[in-house]
Amino acid sequence: MEDIIQRIVDKLAEIFPETTIYTENQTSGFDVPSFYIIKTLTQSKNRFFDIQDRTVSYQIVYFANPEAPNADLNRVEELLLDNFTRLDEYSTVRNRDINTDPKEETLTMQFDLLLNMYKVDHTPMQRSLDINGGIKEN
Repeated sequence: MEDIIQRIVDKLAEIFPETTIYTENQTSGFDVPSFYIIKTLTQSKNRFFDIQDRTVSYQIVYFANPEAPNADLNRVEELLLDNFTRLDEYSTVRNRDINTDPKEETLTMQFDLLLNMYKVDHTPMQRSLDINGGIKEN
């Protein structure tokens, strides 16, 4: 799942190149403005042939610029709605839900990633085939 978090970080950094992005809680507090990413839920349903349909839910919290928090929250919300729709070729972002809290000067976006996961088969495969034969004549 670290790979997925890195993809989220990369997408946010593409949209907001000057903003700090955290993936761990900060005991000393978060710098502002900044983002904090956390996984909130994983659901899995089995299909045939060891395939799983997984829904992985994440939450992104944005801590607004205190100098103009309402304008900053509105700007970030629009940019997220317009640009945070897909993690490259990996997955489409689904079920986005954005809430702003003007008192706390935060924006929270929850979303799902729908993944089809296949079991990795580590069985050694045949690497070569030696044939000793010829053409049969009539």
